[in-house]
Amino acid sequence: MVLSTTEAEYIATTHTTKEAMWLHMFVGEIMTLFTTTMTLLCDNQSAIAVSKNPEHHGKMKHLSLHLFWLRDAVEDNVISPKFVDTRNMAADIFTKALDRFKVQKCARMLGLE
Repeated sequence: MVLSTTEAEYIATTHTTKEAMWLHMFVGEIMTLFTTTMTLLCDNQSAIAVSKNPEHHGKMKHLSLHLFWLRDAVEDNVISPKFVDTRNMAADIFTKALDRFKVQKCARMLGLE
């Protein structure tokens, strides 16, 4: 159970980073390994701040320690969380009920239209 939106977004970012790293390694086994930092788009500035700055740890200290390896991944330039405005979040098509216009916009952002 989470106590804030920041916690929920931080946990989601952690799990998404794990999946992105797995895909990165998988593709690296098939073809040339990527050497660039992966960019993770997030629409919660507080979650990004927690992942980049250890000073925010006090506000999140009740979370399980295994979630804090995300900070190491950010520090080691494995992943770089970047803010994207919620109006421009293409992933909303997978997570929310949207009106027709937002579905069309997300489909265009994903290159599906």
